[in-house]
Amino acid sequence: MVVAEFSVTPVVGENLRPYVDAAIEVVKRSGLNYEVDAMSTTLEGELDQVLDVIKKAHRAVMGVGAGRVLTEIRIDERETGVSMEEELEGYRAAI
Repeated sequence: MVVAEFSVTPVVGENLRPYVDAAIEVVKRSGLNYEVDAMSTTLEGELDQVLDVIKKAHRAVMGVGAGRVLTEIRIDERETGVSMEEELEGYRAAI
Protein backbone atom coordinates (compact mmCIF):
# COMPACT_ATOMS: atom_id res chain seq x y z
CA MET A 1 0.00 0.00 0.00
CA VAL A 2 1.24 3.48 -0.86
CA VAL A 3 0.05 7.01 -0.28
CA ALA A 4 0.62 9.33 -3.22
CA GLU A 5 0.08 13.04 -3.56
CA PHE A 6 -0.28 14.46 -7.03
CA SER A 7 -1.33 17.57 -8.85
CA VAL A 8 -2.27 17.92 -12.49
CA THR A 9 -1.78 21.45 -13.76
CA PRO A 10 -3.05 22.46 -17.18
CA VAL A 11 -0.98 25.18 -18.80
CA VAL A 12 -3.90 27.21 -20.14
CA GLY A 13 -5.70 30.48 -19.39
CA GLU A 14 -7.32 31.61 -16.16
CA ASN A 15 -10.25 29.16 -15.83
CA LEU A 16 -8.73 25.85 -14.70
CA ARG A 17 -11.87 24.36 -13.17
CA PRO A 18 -13.09 22.25 -16.14
CA TYR A 19 -9.65 20.68 -16.42
CA VAL A 20 -9.29 20.01 -12.71
CA ASP A 21 -12.84 18.62 -12.60
CA ALA A 22 -11.93 16.13 -15.35
CA ALA A 23 -8.97 14.88 -13.30
CA ILE A 24 -11.01 14.63 -10.09
CA GLU A 25 -13.73 12.65 -11.90
CA VAL A 26 -11.13 10.02 -12.83
CA VAL A 27 -10.09 9.79 -9.18
CA LYS A 28 -13.71 9.44 -8.01
CA ARG A 29 -14.36 6.61 -10.47
CA SER A 30 -11.20 4.75 -9.40
CA GLY A 31 -12.69 3.37 -6.20
CA LEU A 32 -9.48 4.21 -4.31
CA ASN A 33 -9.48 6.12 -1.06
CA TYR A 34 -8.69 9.76 -1.83
CA GLU A 35 -8.73 13.28 -0.47
CA VAL A 36 -8.82 16.48 -2.55
CA ASP A 37 -7.46 19.71 -1.14
CA ALA A 38 -6.78 23.17 -2.55
CA MET A 39 -3.46 22.29 -4.20
CA SER A 40 -3.37 18.52 -4.77
CA THR A 41 -5.06 15.15 -4.45
CA THR A 42 -3.90 12.33 -2.17
CA LEU A 43 -4.57 8.71 -3.14
CA GLU A 44 -4.16 5.45 -1.24
CA GLY A 45 -3.79 2.04 -2.87
CA GLU A 46 -1.41 -0.39 -4.46
CA LEU A 47 1.39 1.31 -6.39
CA ASP A 48 0.26 0.11 -9.83
CA GLN A 49 -3.34 1.18 -9.17
CA VAL A 50 -2.29 4.61 -7.95
CA LEU A 51 0.03 5.22 -10.90
CA ASP A 52 -2.71 4.11 -13.31
CA VAL A 53 -5.20 6.59 -11.80
CA ILE A 54 -2.65 9.42 -11.99
CA LYS A 55 -1.93 8.58 -15.63
CA LYS A 56 -5.66 8.56 -16.45
CA ALA A 57 -6.17 11.88 -14.65
CA HIS A 58 -3.29 13.39 -16.62
CA ARG A 59 -4.75 12.10 -19.90
CA ALA A 60 -8.24 13.31 -18.96
CA VAL A 61 -6.96 16.88 -18.65
CA MET A 62 -5.28 16.57 -22.04
CA GLY A 63 -8.54 15.10 -23.36
CA VAL A 64 -10.59 18.17 -22.45
CA GLY A 65 -8.35 20.44 -24.46
CA ALA A 66 -5.32 21.39 -22.41
CA GLY A 67 -2.51 21.61 -24.92
CA ARG A 68 0.08 21.20 -22.18
CA VAL A 69 -0.18 19.52 -18.77
CA LEU A 70 2.31 19.34 -15.90
CA THR A 71 1.83 16.53 -13.38
CA GLU A 72 3.75 16.32 -10.11
CA ILE A 73 3.79 13.13 -8.01
CA ARG A 74 5.08 12.27 -4.53
CA ILE A 75 4.83 8.67 -3.29
CA ASP A 76 5.24 7.35 0.26
CA GLU A 77 5.84 3.60 0.39
CA ARG A 78 6.94 1.58 3.42
CA GLU A 79 7.66 -2.10 3.94
CA THR A 80 5.02 -2.12 6.68
CA GLY A 81 2.46 -0.27 4.55
CA VAL A 82 1.01 3.16 5.09
CA SER A 83 -2.45 4.70 5.00
CA MET A 84 -3.68 8.27 4.70
CA GLU A 85 -5.47 7.95 8.02
CA GLU A 86 -2.30 6.83 9.80
CA GLU A 87 -0.38 9.72 8.27
CA LEU A 88 -2.93 12.27 9.51
CA GLU A 89 -3.97 10.67 12.79
CA GLY A 90 -1.76 12.76 15.09
CA TYR A 91 -2.49 16.01 13.32
CA ARG A 92 -6.26 15.56 13.33
CA ALA A 93 -6.26 14.70 17.04
CA ALA A 94 -4.47 17.97 17.78
CA ILE A 95 -7.01 20.13 15.94
